[in-house]
Amino acid sequence: MYLKSLEIQGFKSFADRIVLHFNKGQTSVVGPNGSGKSNIADAVRWVLGEQSAKTLRGNKMEDVIFAGTQHRKPVGFASVTITIDNTDRMLPIDFSEVTVTRRMYRSGESEYFLNKAPCRLKDIQELFMNTGVGREGYSIIGQGRIDEILSTKSEERRLVFEEAAGITKYKARRKEAERKLENTRQNLLRIGDILAELENQLEPLARQAECARRYIDLSNELKGIEVSLFLDMIDKLKVKLEEANSQADEINAQIDEENRKIGNIKDRNRSKNERLESLKTELEKLRNTIHALDTGIEKNESQIRLCEEKINHLTSNNENFGNDIESIKNRMSELETEVERKKKRIIQLERDREHFTRLLAEAEETLAAIVARLDEGERLVEEAKQAVMDKQDALSDSKIRLNNLKNDTENYIQLKSRLREDIRQSTIEIDRERMKKEDLDNSLRKTREDITACKNIINELENNRNETQKTLHEYRKAQEETSRRVNTLESRQRVLRDMEASMEGYSHSVKAIKQACTENRQFGQGIHGPVAQLITVEERYETAVEVSLGGSLQNIVTDDEFAAKRAIEYLKKNNLGRATFLPITAVKPRTLEPALIGKIQTMPGFEGIASDKVKCDSKFSGILLNLLGRTVIVDNMDSGIAMARQFDYSFRIVTLDGELINAGGSMTGGSTGSKASSIIGRTRVLKELEEELKVLRKEQSGLNEKISAVEGTLADINALYEKEQKNLSDLELVRLRDENHVAAILDNIRKITARIDLMKQQESEIDRQIEEVRGESDKEALRAKAIEEEIAALKQKILSHQTKNKDEQAKRDELHTDINDYKVSVNSIIESRQSVEEQINQLLQEKSNINASLEKREEEKKRNIVRISELQAEIQGIVKKNLSLKEEKVGCELKAEGISEEIRVLEEELSGMLDKVTEHNSTIITLQEGLGRIEAKKAKMESELETYQNRLWDEYGLTYGNAIEIRCEISNTRAVQNRINEIKAAIRELGPVNVAAIEDYSKTKERYTFMKAQHDDLIQSEEKLRKVIADITSVMKKQFVEQFEIINRNFNQVFRELFEGGYAEVQIADAENVLESNIEIIVQPPGKKLQNMMLLSGGERAMVAIALVFAILKMRPAPFYILDEIEASLDDANVYKFAEYLKRYTDKLQFIVITHRKGTMESADVLYGVTMEEQGVSKVVSMRMSEGMENAG
Repeated sequence: MYLKSLEIQGFKSFADRIVLHFNKGQTSVVGPNGSGKSNIADAVRWVLGEQSAKTLRGNKMEDVIFAGTQHRKPVGFASVTITIDNTDRMLPIDFSEVTVTRRMYRSGESEYFLNKAPCRLKDIQELFMNTGVGREGYSIIGQGRIDEILSTKSEERRLVFEEAAGITKYKARRKEAERKLENTRQNLLRIGDILAELENQLEPLARQAECARRYIDLSNELKGIEVSLFLDMIDKLKVKLEEANSQADEINAQIDEENRKIGNIKDRNRSKNERLESLKTELEKLRNTIHALDTGIEKNESQIRLCEEKINHLTSNNENFGNDIESIKNRMSELETEVERKKKRIIQLERDREHFTRLLAEAEETLAAIVARLDEGERLVEEAKQAVMDKQDALSDSKIRLNNLKNDTENYIQLKSRLREDIRQSTIEIDRERMKKEDLDNSLRKTREDITACKNIINELENNRNETQKTLHEYRKAQEETSRRVNTLESRQRVLRDMEASMEGYSHSVKAIKQACTENRQFGQGIHGPVAQLITVEERYETAVEVSLGGSLQNIVTDDEFAAKRAIEYLKKNNLGRATFLPITAVKPRTLEPALIGKIQTMPGFEGIASDKVKCDSKFSGILLNLLGRTVIVDNMDSGIAMARQFDYSFRIVTLDGELINAGGSMTGGSTGSKASSIIGRTRVLKELEEELKVLRKEQSGLNEKISAVEGTLADINALYEKEQKNLSDLELVRLRDENHVAAILDNIRKITARIDLMKQQESEIDRQIEEVRGESDKEALRAKAIEEEIAALKQKILSHQTKNKDEQAKRDELHTDINDYKVSVNSIIESRQSVEEQINQLLQEKSNINASLEKREEEKKRNIVRISELQAEIQGIVKKNLSLKEEKVGCELKAEGISEEIRVLEEELSGMLDKVTEHNSTIITLQEGLGRIEAKKAKMESELETYQNRLWDEYGLTYGNAIEIRCEISNTRAVQNRINEIKAAIRELGPVNVAAIEDYSKTKERYTFMKAQHDDLIQSEEKLRKVIADITSVMKKQFVEQFEIINRNFNQVFRELFEGGYAEVQIADAENVLESNIEIIVQPPGKKLQNMMLLSGGERAMVAIALVFAILKMRPAPFYILDEIEASLDDANVYKFAEYLKRYTDKLQFIVITHRKGTMESADVLYGVTMEEQGVSKVVSMRMSEGMENAG
């Protein structure tokens, strides 16, 4: 089986009908980008039943129909036909050649034909099912498939393997089953999860509800205290803000006073400035007047010089005018004689023009009549020629229809013969199908018996699994209790560590010194810290030592007195309180005498000297002896009293319970706090908690091991259960397969019978159509003969009109010559007359000009004499005027000097006043700087006020007004802070709290009862649904794993062939979840390390993807493949490897490769070129490579 030909018409860019013929081997389709070569692959997809417009690179299916271009109209339909060689009967149809056609009209109607007989899309899909050819097969591979493999999205890559493994149809079936019963399944799953959750929630919720009540009480108390503290801070800030506003008002008043003083100075300056400006204006005017007088004097002197020059010029002109007047009178006499002669010449030219104009009009009238007759003759010729062309087109159409009718008759005869053979073969096929059905019925009975036995085993395994799950539940419950205890101890541990870190119990001054030492190492040099942090005590003696030391626990040890002094000054400077310091160099040891110690040791109840029961660094031993060297520890109060009396109350005695007998006889005693809250007891308690947590965590580890063991047993049971389920699924699959085969056979028999009936109907229809075609052919032959006779008559008519037109054209040409001669003569006469008239006008103009010149010269001579007298008088007037201007200038200069002196005095006075303004401005700047500092403080306080108000809202959802309602009186801030710490510690002791647990417990119990009833109602439906889904999933898993292994083997083999070595494999990331797991592609090209495909170069990744495609093709071989530019991203070397690999299989398989790479073209047996000679329309040319090589040679 192979693809013989492809016929395309009106599909995408193939507007005209084209046919591509294919042979076995490799055919390459080449062409530039945008030429439409990929439309060939789309055409094959489309004819095989593709229903997705997106896959065909369109928005809607109508987009596949040729849409027209700038020069072509759109076509009404798209049609694609493929012809398959079926000699090997791979297709289940008894024809050696199978033709499939799909046609779609612009109206949206679609037609399918099988061997030119109408059929359904389903018939075509069933015909190519299991052949590897079809819409879902791998026979057509485009660049998009390579992109899916190279995609970083695991779901796209996985889809490739699912399609290759053939489980896509099972996924669709499972999805359909889930969709149909989804409401029931979802309800069941949801209720089951809810019940399991409710069961786990009931007991913890009871405990959480009690814890929540305690938490609410503590939180409410804490909220009231903290809100009150916030309100106190807000009130204090408001008071400070009022004080700052008062200070700012005072400074603003001072600034206003300084500005008033500056205003008074400016008012006094204003009158002086006005006088100054007035004087400057007056001075400027005087200067302008002086400048104007200078300008006037200079101007008058220039006028005198100009007048003198004019007098000389006028005298010279009068002498020249007398000579010119005589010459002008002689020239005027000559001009009058020449004008009379020119007027006589014009009269003669006018007579000649009238003669030639009359001859021209007569010739033009004759020419118009001839032109009209010629236009009519040419019109008749054109009409006849158009009629001939129309008739020839009709004749051509008629001959084409005759040829088509002849071809149709032959095709119908061949089709009738094939139909008769098909009917015979179909009858034989029905008999074979009936025999297959009997064999399958026997196999089905045996499979159903095996299914019953397998279900019994599964039920027994299910009972064992339930028992194991119950044991696992008990272990997990114990683990939960242990985890709760661990959480409680960890919470206590966190509280104690927080207290230790925050130095809880130490005075504010001690904390301040400790913090300063931490922040400033230089300050902390020589300061070691409080006594409590420098000593360790056994638990037995903790109470006795702590009572003995008392406040001394917080005494701070320093190297010397200077370090102590530095710390005291720091406390004093920052107002941080008081503290006691113990300089090592100053504090001396105080001990009991050795003889006295010997006596004390013999006393009943003696435990030891207190300093001996405490451990510390040796350099602090003097401090320790000073504090505890004269304190004796006894077991109880009775022993202490006896010892004190014995030694006359000469030293201090303390009991293990903390009762104290001081030297001198005073006694202290009563109840003490817990050891956990004592300063020196914290470290010990933290260690004890750590040890207890180790024990509990070990217990947790043991429970985890037991849980793991039970889970392992459960996993083994589940594995056996899954194995039996798999066996059951396999048997169900066999049963389902055999039932499907039986159904398919029955359906096939029905189809074959229907096909036989259809073929008999088609045979009768073919006989009728043959008769119709023959009748149409006879009618068309008569019509063609009549058209030929009409064409001959029209040609004779054209010849007659053309002869008449030639005679008229000769007459027209002769008249054209005469008319041109007449026009030339008339134009020549007109030009001559115009020339003479222009000469006369020129003579008259010259005469007029000369006469005017004569009058002008006589007049100018008289004016010059008068002008000379006027200029002489003007000179005398200007001389007098200049004398007056010079006297005025001297007066203005004297006045200007007086004004300049007055301006200088005013400017000196104004400068002194400006100095005073500068002093006041400096004062204002100083005040403003102070105001700025106050405003900065105000801004800081306002920011703090806003922060506290925001915290009120953010932390408690309260405004200031709302918070006042829950405010409580705070008289002792330290006591309140201690209470806050106690509440927070208590809340931390509670651990995580579920406040809603109180209401949740009540609702959960009620809901559990209701859901349990619902669960029982749905359980039966749930089992049925799960079984259907499990069966399909099992089939999918088995098939996917089997096919995946085949692809993996093929992939390594193809990879080694393409890369000439190396190693490659595909891996399922999660072997326990093969149907959802990511799929990784791991490769090792020759000379490189094993790595993920995504780490390779772009060309290598494309080559790997191609190797994987060929691996899939080897698993699911098809008779032919269409490869659409899958090697586009390879470099030249890899393109040649790709081409060589294709060449190995061309003797077995047929490849049609759409490409623009040279290496792939060279390996082809036949080349088809796709071009766009016309914009938007694809054309095809072909060439055999052997012919091309011969031509090249």
